[in-house]
Amino acid sequence: MKSRNVSLLFIVIGIIMLCYPKLSEMYENYQQEKLVREWQISLQNIDNGADSSQSINGDVLSDNIVTDNEVNDLYETNVKLDSSNNENMEGILYIKRINLQLPILHGATKSNMKTSVASIVNTGQLGEVGNYALAGHRNRTFGRNLNRLDELEQGDKIQIDNGEDQFEYTVMEKLRVTPEEVWVLEGVGSDRELTLVTCDPMINPTHRLIIKAKIIE
Repeated sequence: MKSRNVSLLFIVIGIIMLCYPKLSEMYENYQQEKLVREWQISLQNIDNGADSSQSINGDVLSDNIVTDNEVNDLYETNVKLDSSNNENMEGILYIKRINLQLPILHGATKSNMKTSVASIVNTGQLGEVGNYALAGHRNRTFGRNLNRLDELEQGDKIQIDNGEDQFEYTVMEKLRVTPEEVWVLEGVGSDRELTLVTCDPMINPTHRLIIKAKIIE
């Protein structure tokens, strides 16, 4: 009886070993499909922009536009972000070229993007090798959220302050893709990248406006 049980155990182990590569492949495919679905949901959420007043912790962000002098002051004094009372905040986005200053929230949900720009989950980390992706609405009000993102050109600078460090990304390219083209959220594996995503055109959007940038050593 004992010998029979041992033989059965070896048979089961053999079957598991034979099936493992296929099961592993199926699991990896599932994870990849899940990631694509999550990214597609994030990109689809961008269509639901609105021009209503926006707030964070009760503070109204009137028009999210700052003057050149205000932006220069922020850079020159090395302003640090106090996010101790907002665990959902990852940092502050500055784009001097279009006079933009926006808080970055965690997770590109409809709720977060009604407030500001938000990071897309399961993309890269700020300042690290990989593709840190941010999504936001392109509201119709001039200067609101990512309304002026299409004005960026190659060589423009994008700064992000996470409260501890400041990172400067240089714009490398601007392109337009369909919402299904989630490849724009993937990293090349060697650069510290940043991708900004918004809707295009602003009225009845069918595509996504993409700004690709990276940290240049």
